[in-house]
Amino acid sequence: MAGVSLEIALDDILTGETLARIEAAVADMTEPFDDIGDALVTSTKMRFETGVGADGKRWPVSLAALRRGGQTLIDQRHLYDSIVHEPDRHGVSVGSNMAYARIHQLGGKAGRGHAITFPARPYLGVDDADAAMMVETVEGFLRRAIA
Repeated sequence: MAGVSLEIALDDILTGETLARIEAAVADMTEPFDDIGDALVTSTKMRFETGVGADGKRWPVSLAALRRGGQTLIDQRHLYDSIVHEPDRHGVSVGSNMAYARIHQLGGKAGRGHAITFPARPYLGVDDADAAMMVETVEGFLRRAIA
């Protein structure tokens, strides 16, 4: 940089004690990841209720919903009720352990001889609101850690 400049490093701003608190906080982020997981489960279940993926695209209506006049992927609520989160100190997983969860998320062929084609109905995902919530949650956690 031509002219004049001022360089400021993180250790110029934060005390050793504050840096130690930040280091301790980020060593185990289970708490904010648990909060993030709770919120992602809620937004995932909202996708089931609205039939719209994280990308904003409406899901194709299922044949079962057309026949019964119900709602795609939610009538019996098995997949809906199976959505859980599992936090640890490094991150969080959100998903389902149901055998058919993958085919509904990604689409594909199933059944005898793979005769049935399932369109993708991506219920898992992160939309803009989810992304903002995750940043706010981590920022809040770190603010409390250094307070």
